[in-house]
Amino acid sequence: MDRVNPSSVVVSFSNVSRMLGKESVAETVPAELAALDPAERARLQAGLEAALTILEDDQREPGVMVAPNHRPAALFQSFLAEQAATQGKVEPTKAGGYEAKFDEKDWLGWAGSFFSWWRKLKKHDWLSAHPDPLPMPSGASIAMLSDWGTGLYGAPICADSIQRAKPQVILHLGDVYYAGTETEVKERFLRFFPQVPGAIRRASNSNHEMYSGGYAYFRNTLPALDQFASYFALENDRWLLVGLDTGYAEHDLFGDQVAWLDRLMKRAKEKGQKVILTSHHQPFSIFEGQGPKLLAKVQHLLTSKQVFAWYWGHEHRCVLHAKHPAWAMYGRCIGHSGFPYFRETVGHTPVVKKNADGSQWHQLDANDGVPGALFLDGPNAFLPGHENRYGPHGYVSIQLGQDSILETVHAADGSKLYEHELR
Repeated sequence: MDRVNPSSVVVSFSNVSRMLGKESVAETVPAELAALDPAERARLQAGLEAALTILEDDQREPGVMVAPNHRPAALFQSFLAEQAATQGKVEPTKAGGYEAKFDEKDWLGWAGSFFSWWRKLKKHDWLSAHPDPLPMPSGASIAMLSDWGTGLYGAPICADSIQRAKPQVILHLGDVYYAGTETEVKERFLRFFPQVPGAIRRASNSNHEMYSGGYAYFRNTLPALDQFASYFALENDRWLLVGLDTGYAEHDLFGDQVAWLDRLMKRAKEKGQKVILTSHHQPFSIFEGQGPKLLAKVQHLLTSKQVFAWYWGHEHRCVLHAKHPAWAMYGRCIGHSGFPYFRETVGHTPVVKKNADGSQWHQLDANDGVPGALFLDGPNAFLPGHENRYGPHGYVSIQLGQDSILETVHAADGSKLYEHELR
């Protein structure tokens, strides 16, 4: 088989376990690990064995991408996807793309390269840039994607729809799978990222980009988008939009971001601007863990009701929260742009709107201080053979008004699933 593009290769646990056989990692690669310091050897073995356990737990549909929030698992998948693509060890899948296929001899041949690569990975240096806000047009149209960097399923369709709409700002809120390597950033992200002449394009840092150290994000993504740091700001007379880096330090704000944000917020208050925050990680969630480290850094801004809206990804779903009762802020999870995510069990909750594409909006109650929300559920037509197991892909656009936002949730093809004015 001719070499396939790595962006189309998925790595499933069933084939990884077949490659490794029934032996433990320690028994499978003794030669490559024997010369290492015992502590280092134990760390690598434990990390890989934990990765295999997590992959097994997460993989419910062979042939469909799965990407746990686990660094060794992500690195292992990145490595195997590139090896499989290079050597043509793949087979087409019903759900789209190719599935990596291995035999017992492959791992013995690749083990040394994998462990050598893994051991050398370090975190890229932090870029402390204190970026001033870049001007954006009055009434700017902004398209936002998140958890989009798969190169598969609905991700390219979302990109094509955004290109046709020609927004003035395009934002990605993070996650290029599996581990944000140079190949993945080029082939799963930059290759498909919407191209609109004159548009401002920005990308947030995230945990998956940082699993490989963040080098491709800092050295490839940022220059390609004319972005000077992993955190950024855009403004016009009425609005300030601030993109935070919650990936360099997991679910936290690293370095001087808080001082920078405080300076911008003070300036925005003086100018009478409303503020929109974006990040990869969530400040709060109905479905998953909360963001205590992140919230501790920005609590003073939230309690002073200075933040109008906050958009994030990380959670693979679309959730539109009601205005926060204490912070007067709209929270938006939009991590449904390209990663294949299993549908939640929400059949017991009220359906408030049915969409033409078969999806529907459910009403979720407030829970432990987290505001209630509208939740998007439905099949995913971009995963043939598995449509009803996975939730829909799409993206969000906002149009900035004088004092309000016109917010639209789009299906991947650009059709409108929900439109509402936020005041």
